[in-house]
Amino acid sequence: MELRHLRYFIAAAEEEHFGRASDRLHVTRPAVSQIIADLEEEIGTLLFERLAHRVRLTAAGRSLLPQLQAVMVQLNDALVQTKRVGEGRTGSLNIGYGSLTLLHPMFRAAVKAYRETYPDVDLALIELPTTLQPKALAERRIHAGFMHIGPGRSLAHARRGAAVQGNEQTVLDWYRIQTGGLGVAMANDHPLARRKTLSIADLATEDFVVVPNSSSSPGYGPLYALCKKAGYEPRVVQEVSTISSQLNLISVGMGIGLAVIGKNFSYPQGLTVIPLSDVNYTTSYVFAWVKGQKDPSLDRMIDIIKSLSK
Repeated sequence: MELRHLRYFIAAAEEEHFGRASDRLHVTRPAVSQIIADLEEEIGTLLFERLAHRVRLTAAGRSLLPQLQAVMVQLNDALVQTKRVGEGRTGSLNIGYGSLTLLHPMFRAAVKAYRETYPDVDLALIELPTTLQPKALAERRIHAGFMHIGPGRSLAHARRGAAVQGNEQTVLDWYRIQTGGLGVAMANDHPLARRKTLSIADLATEDFVVVPNSSSSPGYGPLYALCKKAGYEPRVVQEVSTISSQLNLISVGMGIGLAVIGKNFSYPQGLTVIPLSDVNYTTSYVFAWVKGQKDPSLDRMIDIIKSLSK
């Protein structure tokens, strides 16, 4: 039994005429008659009464028709759904992001554009620092993520779109949204807040709030190296786990902190972020996913991010 047997039966049953069914199916009348006969032989019972000028369903045919009509509706729905998944218009997409991502308008613009364009995709935003996103990608908890990478990390000197090695030995593909530099964040009423630029040496007497495991701004190692070069050891008064916590503590006067700067980054109103003039420190803001991963919903998000980055 083939799908055409069922289609021919439904057409003949609905038309109650083999000739009209043949016109509807764009085949010859004998072809319809033969297919129906083959179907009846395979099932082992007559489905139609052959009358002089039309056909009429038997009790068996009347029992079969609504069931096959429902099957054909389900089949059509399945094919439509499959096409929509293949086009990235339905499905699910989990995207990772960290605290720093919230400070860049690209994130909001990409999410808004995606939700408006593909409303039937189940989009989930999962807060994860960059350091944890490669592991989440390897475990398929997220499909992609907005990441911020500092110098010395695997993305720092790679070309746009090159494959790189992330945590847990996960090979990533990525798209660089932009590069940035390093500045210092402080409360608006800090004595240095009116300066246009600062040097590391200017911060010798300051208290530092540090994110030790940050992938973008210096943790202990780079911070101590920068300060040592300027002739002092930094006084760290507070450790925090996220950049948002760091900025909140800085805004209430707990100290200062090194922060990523660059085009379009927007920090909270209670903070001033001043560029460091004597530091060569390049950061990359990227959208990354597992190399070789094929997912239409993800492809559509990548297209949106590339379009917004132009």
